[in-house]
Amino acid sequence: MAEAVWPQSLIDLMLEMPERDREQILSRVRRLESFPEMYPVRAKGPYRGLRWFLAGPWLVYYRFAEGKVYLRTIWPARIP
Repeated sequence: MAEAVWPQSLIDLMLEMPERDREQILSRVRRLESFPEMYPVRAKGPYRGLRWFLAGPWLVYYRFAEGKVYLRTIWPARIP
């Protein structure tokens, strides 16, 4: 079982977002604890090499290493 490691900046952002969005992200992160390599690796761009998933209106980027899931950033899936 992989441990999810959250930086304080992402915790702060999660506390500010709507509960529905927060729950969508948290439910997918809970799945990562059992299946950390289930999402694709980004091949290009600034987040190249990171895995990512869509959760509601958010893209969540993470890295899996040494048995831990390191959450890196949460980015809007659609920029107005």
